[in-house]
Amino acid sequence: MKSAIPFRALAFCLLLASCGGRGPEDPTGSGILEATEILLSARTLGTVEETAVQEGDSVETGRLLARIETEKLELQKSQAAAGLRELAFLLQNATHAADLAAADLENARRRFKRVKALYDSGSVTQQQFEDGETALKASETRYVTAVNSLEALRARREQVSLQMDLADSQIMDSSIRSPINGVVTRKYLEKGETARPGMPVVSVADMSRMWIQVYFHSRDIGRIGLMDPAALHADAFPDRVFPGKVTWISQRAEFTPKMVQTREARADLVYAVKVEVENPEGLLKIGMPSDVSISISQP
Repeated sequence: MKSAIPFRALAFCLLLASCGGRGPEDPTGSGILEATEILLSARTLGTVEETAVQEGDSVETGRLLARIETEKLELQKSQAAAGLRELAFLLQNATHAADLAAADLENARRRFKRVKALYDSGSVTQQQFEDGETALKASETRYVTAVNSLEALRARREQVSLQMDLADSQIMDSSIRSPINGVVTRKYLEKGETARPGMPVVSVADMSRMWIQVYFHSRDIGRIGLMDPAALHADAFPDRVFPGKVTWISQRAEFTPKMVQTREARADLVYAVKVEVENPEGLLKIGMPSDVSISISQP
């Protein structure tokens, strides 16, 4: 459980060499087992409607962990759906109006073409020509207005559709599910409490792969390389050896953690090393005290 985190300050290693002279034996140290934890936070505002797990429960990917109430979001979605139905009728009418305006414009153009030809030949008066020109411009204005109204309704439909998609997304976000196979390490909220965006709800740890951070003296860090094999001995399983490997080596020296008892040891410069250990049986737990030795191929 995440309650082991306060003990992380104990995750130090006293090398055998730091206690005096030593040969080319494998560097060995002690620390506290940890696991990669994923903190799942709320994405929507609302009351926690359900907590589907307890601390310590094993969960699979996709398992429901908690659900936030969605009553308001459902209402927003229903409102958007009603708006889309209304817009469907309005779009139908607007499309028909645009088609009529287009047909009227085409007729007006043909009429004006005939009037202009007659005017050029002197068969109609100036007033008749101007009336035909005015009628054409009015038809063009009605057509542009009809098309703009149709496009405005289409834009409105897209906007309402996006509102529905947003409501659907928020409804989906209200269900908090496990992204991994793991173990629930902590519940931050219970049923009936208010969740806000970004607020922690539950954390899940990947217990299939554990890690431990130990500290090695500067005289030995040069002999340790990434992916070097390691052996872990957990206090809870004294007869078992858990194989692991070095996955990270600090590039910066630091003083030995303060929990070391002697002032001389605390004055030593050490390097942090992270060792990962497979945990297929789930025997290893967060917070278990363990010893680690790194297999060195050459002194």
